Amino acid sequence: MFRSHALRALALLLTSAMAAGAATTYTTPNLDPTPVGEAKPVWLGGAKFVNKGLVGVGQLAVGALDDRGDSLGSFSSFKIDPKTWRRNADGSYGGTLFTLPDRGYNVQGLVDYPARLQRFEIKFRPDYGRAPVLAPNLTLAFKATRTLLDFKGNVTTGLDPHGDALQGFSPVPVRHGKFAIDAEGLGLHPDGSFYISEEYGATIYHVAANGRMLGLVTPPNALLPHYSSKDFQGFTTEKKAVEVQTGGRRDNQGYEGLDVTPDGRYLVAMLQSAPRQDCPSDDDQNRAYTRMLVYDLAGGALPTKPIGHYLVELPTINSFGNGKPANKTAGQSELIALNRQTLLVLARDGSGNGSGKSDYAPTAGAVGYAAHPIVYKSVMLVSTQGATNLAGTPYETGYTSAVRGSGATLAPAYGLTAARGTDFVNLLHPEQLARFGLDLNVIGAAGAAKAVADGHRVGVLSPASLSAKWEALAIVSCLDRATPDDYFLFVGNDNDFLTAEGAMLGKSYNALSAEPGAEIVENLNRILVYRVTLPGYASPAR
Repeated sequence: MFRSHALRALALLLTSAMAAGAATTYTTPNLDPTPVGEAKPVWLGGAKFVNKGLVGVGQLAVGALDDRGDSLGSFSSFKIDPKTWRRNADGSYGGTLFTLPDRGYNVQGLVDYPARLQRFEIKFRPDYGRAPVLAPNLTLAFKATRTLLDFKGNVTTGLDPHGDALQGFSPVPVRHGKFAIDAEGLGLHPDGSFYISEEYGATIYHVAANGRMLGLVTPPNALLPHYSSKDFQGFTTEKKAVEVQTGGRRDNQGYEGLDVTPDGRYLVAMLQSAPRQDCPSDDDQNRAYTRMLVYDLAGGALPTKPIGHYLVELPTINSFGNGKPANKTAGQSELIALNRQTLLVLARDGSGNGSGKSDYAPTAGAVGYAAHPIVYKSVMLVSTQGATNLAGTPYETGYTSAVRGSGATLAPAYGLTAARGTDFVNLLHPEQLARFGLDLNVIGAAGAAKAVADGHRVGVLSPASLSAKWEALAIVSCLDRATPDDYFLFVGNDNDFLTAEGAMLGKSYNALSAEPGAEIVENLNRILVYRVTLPGYASPAR
């Protein structure tokens, strides 16, 4: 059945030519049919990039706690310290992994969760075979929590911001005298400091190795929220404010991706999807042209204006996988800056374990009778070469819309060219996942029982099912002299702290649900590891 889905997806890609400049659309599940053990090449700018497949899987233990007593989890971003990366005598690899959780367990409301970094030691032994792998071959040993502290030594909060000035800084997201941070992007500078981006205000914080804030970068005017009513200002995500927001970053759609180029020269940040002014009629499928900004760090750690500002095309999808027109945008969830112009961008839909969308659909046989199948989760190769630089233009200094059309005709405004991507590492490879004991099942137990009654056999949602949110990327060298351009690409999920053994701010919780059609089972934080060839990529100095 998976092969037939893959063939349909491939056929779609070959036959669904879009209008010039329009976003690429996937209306059926984008499954990768490449046989296990075979490499998949992709060309970009005349260079050959190669995906050599999934070679490792690891996961966090259920019930693990950090140094603050809160549940470990939520890989909203992570980076491996290249200075610690090594190849051991026994053929395994090891190093230090810094992970960034977002704003704590908030399914039942936002919480006063202080932003933090977690430090792990990882050990990894790649498996290049074709036989089933019976146990995780990547292990994570938790070592320490670094709490993010502001300029006066105070903790931050995960609560919705209601103010926009604090400690002499403005505009910044603020709540109850604390910086409000929904942390999503992590960049590691060669000097050991970090850059952390967040979604509330699309703010970038420069943070010392010990977690203390050193400074911040506020977004340009085009990304600051603009409201049609004078009753609202700043970065609030309050429903009434969201309803009248006409410009700037969308609520909870700020700088989802962030990275520092390997040479330490440039800081690259990207919105999760299009700002309000670039989303006609505020329809989800019209969020396809996001904004990416490039800052030059040569003049200092806190640049005030970007030197690069680009539209980046994101895929659009039909979330039901039924071949009908797109109704959603596959928002970007993380990026890796291979250099100033070339990026790896992780884009995805919202289906999978943890989404709470586990309905059975008796008429949806083409997608395994799932009402909400997994349609798209890929790491794309993106180049800004040839894309229009919007830095300093009215598209950056004001709220001039940079797009035209709607739905299938959505495209950059006349005279503008967006950066476009091509699929590189597709997470939806059923055979590769199955080799490591994982699957693409999304139908809950209640729906599976209905399917049996209707004479259909379906896979059932379980802790082995692919998580909905994949939001972290990291790259390290394979340290293989025979293939110096080969790297390990680590892809991590955000499990939203969904576990039966949760703890948050001194209280225990059980986030699982048996509600029919909305089942949530244990949602482990996982890491997938791929071996890839990245020609011309200069990894950070060790």
